[in-house]
Amino acid sequence: MPRTSLLAPLTLTLALASTACPGAETKKTDGKVEAKTDPKAATPPADEPKRDPGTSLDKAVTAIDLAGPVPPEASAVFFAVDGALIPVGCYLHDKKKIGSGKDCLKVVKAGDEVYLKSKDSENLDKIGAPKAAMCEVGGAGDPTSLSVAAVDAGATFDFAVAPKSFARQIVVIPEESWSDKKPTLTAEETAAIAGIAKVEGELTVRQVAIQDLDGDGTPEKIVSVAQINPKDSERLSVSGVYVQRGGAWTTVETTKNDTLSYTVRAAIDLDGDRKHELWINSVSTEGGGGDRIYQLTATGGTGLGKWTCGT
Repeated sequence: MPRTSLLAPLTLTLALASTACPGAETKKTDGKVEAKTDPKAATPPADEPKRDPGTSLDKAVTAIDLAGPVPPEASAVFFAVDGALIPVGCYLHDKKKIGSGKDCLKVVKAGDEVYLKSKDSENLDKIGAPKAAMCEVGGAGDPTSLSVAAVDAGATFDFAVAPKSFARQIVVIPEESWSDKKPTLTAEETAAIAGIAKVEGELTVRQVAIQDLDGDGTPEKIVSVAQINPKDSERLSVSGVYVQRGGAWTTVETTKNDTLSYTVRAAIDLDGDRKHELWINSVSTEGGGGDRIYQLTATGGTGLGKWTCGT
């Protein structure tokens, strides 16, 4: 009769224990087999640390609520920002018409909420006391602009509106339109603009923007051009803004033998008729500049009020 080894049952017991408890370690004590559990295997993973909803990584990013009445149901004002809020254009609900400059100051009062916007940020603040802008028109007398705490503290913005809901009727023209990424003009289009401007020689195309300005679903082409005066590099033979509608070009603004070049910054529906006005910024070769809003007409454009900053 074959002799059975006493180690066989123990070997089987060890195998079963090892199979039943993966990761466990066995230990023989006084002829008995004990299973020693690996602390690492037995300890459940610790709970993830609780996240603080107040930290920048966890805080939800929410845009400012721009709900509220807009023209023509309510008055509204558009400000350029240059050390203060400069009223450039507005809609006067009581008179059912568009206004500019000092007339726009009637739309708001100290303590009213104002929405401020830059390329990278937006902010709500309260309108303060009258304050002269960095380039106040006239340079003397009572200021015709308004203070706001955020700007007084050094923050910079491109524009501001009151009420905040009016921001819904503003389309900011992208910076790409005046960069190397701007759309190109055909030789025929450039020649057509040169013909309207009544100049010869090469034009520098500064800006090309595509935007539906009259709400008909068909985009218009907005172009800013300039030509350096060959006799005076500090002056321009011609500079202007032109809009193409249905293949025809019209002149919004043009100057000759001047120092100003133009950039269209936004399309604004001032009175809620779905036809947009143009906010144009001017820059001088001497370093100055200003802002003005233009109403588009069938044959061109009409500026509201005067250029800011005495341009």
